[in-house]
Amino acid sequence: MGQIFLSGGVNANKTKKLDEIFLKGITKSGRMLYIPVAMPREAFSYGECFEWICAVFPKLGYLHIDMWTDLKNRSSKELNKYSAIYIGGGNTFSLLNDIRKNGFDKQLALYLKKGGVVYGGSAGAIIFGKSIKTAGFGGDADKNNVGLRNFKGMNLVKGLSVQCHYTKNDDLEMFRFVKEFRSNVLALPDETGIYSKNGKWKVVGDKSAYLFTSDHKIELKHGSELFD
Repeated sequence: MGQIFLSGGVNANKTKKLDEIFLKGITKSGRMLYIPVAMPREAFSYGECFEWICAVFPKLGYLHIDMWTDLKNRSSKELNKYSAIYIGGGNTFSLLNDIRKNGFDKQLALYLKKGGVVYGGSAGAIIFGKSIKTAGFGGDADKNNVGLRNFKGMNLVKGLSVQCHYTKNDDLEMFRFVKEFRSNVLALPDETGIYSKNGKWKVVGDKSAYLFTSDHKIELKHGSELFD
């Protein structure tokens, strides 16, 4: 199994710690694939998205970035030439719909099985949880404008759903979610992320992450292991 990096936000100033660890694990001579399809086109053009990521990673010493704005008919052979894949933020419902209808979820799973490295920011992080319905609440709630009916994510975070842009104002909705959907939630502030290595998940960031169960809110500080 490869490595997964999940960030609570996509602000480069807030995700630097996770970004640096991410880059240490990939080949600098290789290429990174950037997928911004979650971003609503009325908010930013793909050109602006590419300018953003090209401003983030060269500062950290990585220059080789390609962008895909269409996931149709993509093959494992195409993915395998990339040292890492970065899936950006935007609308989570639209992103999962696009990924699923094009069979890209299967391609991603195979890429990871072969040892690939994937980074998901915001919406790109939520899709790796058990359910993406966490995207529908909180201060930055996404709208299900694509009419998605199947809210199952890729479920690669040990059975947890993932919530991004977390603040303490989300707590009541979080407990409600856990009870209604029977899924514990890992809540990530903008400044915080997690990453997997050798079967372990570690918290990275300037703020704590929180694990919500039916009756507990568990603080996970920087450096904490999510699973023993």
